[in-house]
Amino acid sequence: MVAVLFTVSACTHRKIDVTQMEDKNKSCASIESEIQELKNLENDIDSKTGLSGRNVGMALLFWPGIVVNEMNADDARDRAADRRQHLMTIYDKKSCS
Repeated sequence: MVAVLFTVSACTHRKIDVTQMEDKNKSCASIESEIQELKNLENDIDSKTGLSGRNVGMALLFWPGIVVNEMNADDARDRAADRRQHLMTIYDKKSCS
């Protein structure tokens, strides 16, 4: 039971859609705001990986959870970077400064 709880809690990195239907209609300010949110999300992901409290707790109770946490973090980090690049492309096309 504890093992299952830790495995599920390891999967808590926010899932990000790289593209969204309303992206092209976003204002420059909205794009800037979302890019900042993505940077904050990446910092949050980094704080929950490596030698973090989450991983230390999993090491004590259910070490395979560390692997799941790191894999999920890598995926979330990649998707955040892809999303940021997508938004930057739109930002440049709109000639935002």
